[in-house]
Amino acid sequence: MIASNIFVQELRDKISLAEVVGKKVSWDNKKSNQSKGIFWACCPFHDEKTASFKVDDIKGLYYCFGCHEKGDCITFLRKTENLDFVSTIRRLASESGLQIPSNFETNQDPTHRKNREAMLSLHNLAVKFYINHLKENQSKSVLDFLKNRIGSRQLIDDFQLGFAPEGKKSLFNYLSNQEYASDIIINSGLCARNDNGEIYDRFRNRIIFPIINQRDEIVGLGGRTLSSSAQAKYLNSPETEIFQKGKLLFNQNNFVPPMQKENNVIVVEGYMDVIALSKVGLKNCVAPLGTAVTSDQLQKIWRLSSAPIFAFDGDTSGEKALARLAFLSLPLISAERTIQACKLPTGMDPDDLVSKFGKETLITLLEKPQSLLEIIWEHETKGKTYKTPENRASLENRINAILKDISNTSLRNHFSSAFYELKKKLFSMSINSYSNFLRGSKAPQFNRAGNIGNKFRYLTNQPTKDAKTSLLGSDTKPDSMESRFQETAIVISLINHPKLITSFASQLNEITFLFKDLKTIYQNIISLNTQRKRTRKDLLDKLNEMSGRDVYQQLISTGHLQVNPFLNEFSSFNEAQMTLDDVLTRKIAKQNLIQELADAQEDIQENNDETLTWRLGQANKFLHHAQSGKSIPNTLEKKTLEEDIEEINNLIKDEIWIKTKSKKKTNH
Repeated sequence: MIASNIFVQELRDKISLAEVVGKKVSWDNKKSNQSKGIFWACCPFHDEKTASFKVDDIKGLYYCFGCHEKGDCITFLRKTENLDFVSTIRRLASESGLQIPSNFETNQDPTHRKNREAMLSLHNLAVKFYINHLKENQSKSVLDFLKNRIGSRQLIDDFQLGFAPEGKKSLFNYLSNQEYASDIIINSGLCARNDNGEIYDRFRNRIIFPIINQRDEIVGLGGRTLSSSAQAKYLNSPETEIFQKGKLLFNQNNFVPPMQKENNVIVVEGYMDVIALSKVGLKNCVAPLGTAVTSDQLQKIWRLSSAPIFAFDGDTSGEKALARLAFLSLPLISAERTIQACKLPTGMDPDDLVSKFGKETLITLLEKPQSLLEIIWEHETKGKTYKTPENRASLENRINAILKDISNTSLRNHFSSAFYELKKKLFSMSINSYSNFLRGSKAPQFNRAGNIGNKFRYLTNQPTKDAKTSLLGSDTKPDSMESRFQETAIVISLINHPKLITSFASQLNEITFLFKDLKTIYQNIISLNTQRKRTRKDLLDKLNEMSGRDVYQQLISTGHLQVNPFLNEFSSFNEAQMTLDDVLTRKIAKQNLIQELADAQEDIQENNDETLTWRLGQANKFLHHAQSGKSIPNTLEKKTLEEDIEEINNLIKDEIWIKTKSKKKTNH
């Protein structure tokens, strides 16, 4: 019975009601809004001259404002063609390509509707129970969560948030008092029975998020714990007759189609991300229910938008989830539907980004999404080198396998051409980079047996005196001229043109300030701009008020305007943008270089010469990035970076890691 009901729901989800109804009516194109999934026509159930029959293709429901007929695709087909239920299911299954379960006809028990209605009723009662407990709860953890993460009473009401008390049977006792039997309460998934036969509430001491289907029915719950000792941070309802996690989307019932077609649906990872975006007015967002996106969910998302933008967290798990989604979508894409990705700054989720940099920053990132091609290419090539024929052959084999997954022939050919151009560029870069590297470093020598020479065989457990005074052995102190210049330039640029905060949010999130005074000013700028967008004068007034001094005068007194005239307050936005881009590129490259050299120092004892050679190649790459800025050259920094590279090359040439006692033996 459960399998049959799940199949019927799957059929409803897959069938486009607009396509079914469109075979019987002519749409009123002036009144219809296809981008929002809304269609109007003259009613097929009664005679009329003005279109009063409305189809909501997103929710899969129709309603006539004249004769009040309403229903879904199954109801419509039964009434317009006088079919029984089973015949209707057969017709729709045939049109959609779904296979009807073998025991479907024998499972049409008339009691199944009552069971479903009872489960829906139980969920409505449970949500009201949890909402009342949230209003009555005054615990600090609950109040802090609502204040810091939710924000407004309106959002709490919009999402019907509640709170599950700690009592083991609080909800069960409440539902039992409403004269519901234990079995139906347990079958609904709201409560469970342990090995000893004891019944308990499934959700306890958790903020409750109702999960509502496209028919506006509460079919399941999600719960977020407020306890640090809980085994699972998030908990969902189990699979039931009315709840299938992989077929639902959180917030689909509240989804507001964008006003303009090019403003796409945003898909985020979880409940809190949806609420965070809704908090700043981005209502066109949905989320899977704590799992990787399934093909069923992707089909639902495509009904909302033909090119949705996925904004997953900027961490390793988010990258993996995006890669899985990309490969899942390949057999399903067409010229009319695809996926895109909004890459968030490292370590940030949508809530973090909006809280720190504001709504405009996220919108800026959403306006420049990655294509499916770019998502796959980055996943296949990021952090890898292609200097050898074997490396390149491996990539080509992988790309060929990916192309085979694209079922649309025309699309597969275009992807193949695009991959070819990317490979040609990548392989060319790898050859040039390797040639440049070989000219700047000395390769280790091998003996006749093919083994590494004695000079690299013995590595010290402790660095020698020379190593301690070298770049690898020294600490990075915040007293270098170029670091001070960079950080001052960043702060001055943001003060002169606060809009740059939005444009460079991703890069700004990567940098580490070495000077405490500049770090404080920077943090104050970000904090003030997050509260509301400010003009230069407004921002400076607030900064001066917070610090008790003339901040701008202090910054320009260091003489940076003489070095870089584009830091002047009268410089244009484009000039300031060019300068900041150059400074951030150099600073991030230098940070990467320092980290690479630090990693080399830490791992030098265990790694062989090939690994060390690769490390040097990375350092050279960072140097290349740092020197590639095209706005205002900084010869001082260029010299410093070149000295860093020369230093690490000298470390190999001078054999500083060879054990001291080994050298002594050689001298004897």
